[in-house]
Amino acid sequence: MQCLKLWLWACAVSLVVGCGGVPAETTVDEGDALTSASEALVGCYASCSDGTTVTCPTTPVTCTSTNYVSVVCDGTTYACPPTGCRPGMPTCSFARTKICLDLSTFSCCDDGEVGECTCRQVGGNPRCL
Repeated sequence: MQCLKLWLWACAVSLVVGCGGVPAETTVDEGDALTSASEALVGCYASCSDGTTVTCPTTPVTCTSTNYVSVVCDGTTYACPPTGCRPGMPTCSFARTKICLDLSTFSCCDDGEVGECTCRQVGGNPRCL
């Protein structure tokens, strides 16, 4: 048992010595620490009209953002999703004729305006506004 303790102690010492010893404490100016933490928490993002946000995929060197438009990260633009009707979106009049397979809500489009259809009963037709 005594030999095992001695062996463990020798391993610990060799690990500390082999890794360059125990690092000395470093002091950080409180103002610097707050700035770094604030930058990490704030980030760079833009709120979009559909409720989502766009942000830089990695930490950028430079970043500007415009809510409801885009963020520009190191010269690359990441735009908010388009508002209004999108290609492939069903018309609301067509969507009203569909059969609901589940209880859900989905977007529709009539005359360039986005509407919303709600399925309240499986097997029934959605109600579209």
